[in-house]
Amino acid sequence: MEPDTILEVERQFDVPRSVLFRAFTEPKALAQWFAPDGWHVVPESVELDPKLGGRLRHTKTRDDDPSRIWVVDGLYTEVFYPDVLVTKQRISGIPGIDPAKPVELRVEFTRLGHGKTLLRIVQGPYTSEAAQDYSDGWESILNHLQEYLDATQSVSS
Repeated sequence: MEPDTILEVERQFDVPRSVLFRAFTEPKALAQWFAPDGWHVVPESVELDPKLGGRLRHTKTRDDDPSRIWVVDGLYTEVFYPDVLVTKQRISGIPGIDPAKPVELRVEFTRLGHGKTLLRIVQGPYTSEAAQDYSDGWESILNHLQEYLDATQSVSS
C-alpha cells in the first residue's frame, strides 16, 4: 500500500513558545524526552542544526531490546523561531516504513496567551496503519515532553 495518510496531533502546554521551541532544538533537551514509551534517545546520537538546510539526526533504542534501533535522519526545510520547524526525514528500523521514502515533520508552536502554547504535530505520508501507530507514539512522546517540562520548571523555580 502506498503511503497516503498524514497524522495530526495537538496538545496545549502551559509554557511559552520559546520554552517548547528550545526543547525541540537543543540536543541535550531533546535527548531527555523525544521517544515513545519503551524507547529512549541515545544522547550522543543527537545532531541538531535548526536552520534552513541544517541537519536533524538521532537514534532511538528499545529499552528492553537494545538491538531494536530506529534512526531518524533529516534536513530542516523551514525554521521560523519560535513559530515552526519543518524537516524532511528518512526513518529506518521501523517495520512498514520505507527509509527510501522521506516523510515530512511539521511542528507548529501557537501562542495562546498567558504563557500557554498549542503544539501541533503534522507528519507523513504514512500508510493508515503506520499513521495510527505513529499518532499513538506521538501521544506518549508528548507525555514525556510534559514530564521534562515539569522537571525543568521545578528546578528553575
